[in-house]
Amino acid sequence: MKTPNIQSMKKKSVWIWLAIGIILLLLAGSVLFIWKMSVNMFEGNPRFTLAEVRINGNKNGFWTNKKEQICSMLQLRPGLTNLFSLNLGALKAKLTREPAIESVTVSRILPDTLTIDIVERIPIALINSPRSHYVTDADCILMQKGRCMDISYSLPIIIGLRNEQNFVPGMKAGALKGAVELIELTRTKWPEIRVASVAITRPNTLICAIYYKNRIGSDEIFRVVMPDTNIETSLKRLLQVLEHILETRNKARHINLDFKGQAVLTMPAEG
Repeated sequence: MKTPNIQSMKKKSVWIWLAIGIILLLLAGSVLFIWKMSVNMFEGNPRFTLAEVRINGNKNGFWTNKKEQICSMLQLRPGLTNLFSLNLGALKAKLTREPAIESVTVSRILPDTLTIDIVERIPIALINSPRSHYVTDADCILMQKGRCMDISYSLPIIIGLRNEQNFVPGMKAGALKGAVELIELTRTKWPEIRVASVAITRPNTLICAIYYKNRIGSDEIFRVVMPDTNIETSLKRLLQVLEHILETRNKARHINLDFKGQAVLTMPAEG
């Protein structure tokens, strides 16, 4: 048998690794060349310099007319910033950190326009008082009244959310869940019931002040007590009771739905 030529095998191995190295260098060079070309074609091309920022949002939204503030937040410089140098995902993430912003879509319109579509959270209640600095939306997210859509003049009040000194804009206040559900149902499904306030001061109970069928006045306000669960069922029962009160011209203005299967009506206290 012939003894293998070890020296020859070593030389072949060196040539093979040298060839692999050359191929890798050529590949790296090609990638670098393509990257440089793309930079020159897009990021380095003055044709794609940002000229216009369009902000689309809610009609009465806080952010709809805040283009200069948004450009400052996102460090957008029309006339200087290249459209392709922008990280659209990072811009979106920065905006959605604002508590009053529910969702954002950021897109390029070639050659020089950036479009930002903003969906804002809609406040549905004031927290603790008419002069509160905080409102909540339908997801129980707390927002600063002065930094969100301003419809506070028409909002009901949720009373009894504790530890106001610890409120942080953007936090989810789970304790508001029952009150928020009540307000949302009356706003969307039974608008004939207008909620003025909801107290959550008693465990597992909602204590509401409501008007019915636009009958506004001190003697037309109803005080309603109901559980903070199965709210839709309670509201259906409440509608029946309110209709009965109007039809019979009953003077009762206190309605307790905290008893299963029945409503307890009482007169308001004198004086």
